[in-house]
Amino acid sequence: MSTLLKKLSLTAERRVAVTKLDPVQLLMRMRAGDRDAAAAFLDEFGPRIRRRVRGKLGPSMRRLFDSQEILSTLGRRLDMFVGQGKLQAATVPELWGLVFRMADNSLIEKARLFRALEAREGEDGPVARRMLERLREAERQSEEGPLIEIDTALRSLEPGIDREILSLWLTGHTSAEIGQVVGLAAPAVRKRWEKIRHHLRDLFESGGC
Repeated sequence: MSTLLKKLSLTAERRVAVTKLDPVQLLMRMRAGDRDAAAAFLDEFGPRIRRRVRGKLGPSMRRLFDSQEILSTLGRRLDMFVGQGKLQAATVPELWGLVFRMADNSLIEKARLFRALEAREGEDGPVARRMLERLREAERQSEEGPLIEIDTALRSLEPGIDREILSLWLTGHTSAEIGQVVGLAAPAVRKRWEKIRHHLRDLFESGGC
């Protein structure tokens, strides 16, 4: 057996062992930074989390994404949270409270992004539709795809205000709202956004991003 296969086998064995533990033991392991325990928790209780998420998805939101996508996002965040030693939940109910807050936040953030892009009209319409197409295509390729796509678009801009403007535009903020955040008047934001929009259009047409 190759070294890689041995490692995969050992990881699988550890996860099987962890899933035999009750939620209290899983919590103790997660508090100690055990990422395998976090993975086992999601494997064991994923269906319960998905049922809760499905209950919050209206018809229009189901058209954009499903509960498995939210569970995947939650899994990445919980893994990072546990791996960084940030889990402070002392009881199982507190752990569930944290997990459900993470799921709700993931749902809100993703819904805001996709809806904001769908709602863009006028001169922003074409670039918004193209971005939405790229996000959906990236999501079909991998769970991390949309995040990578957005990160690549942001990194194609100069660090600082332009990246902040794009980030806020993606989640539906107006020029006035963006201006309050970045410290510019709305006309100045619109002028900078026009350049960003042309940059993104050229980027998409060239096959970049």
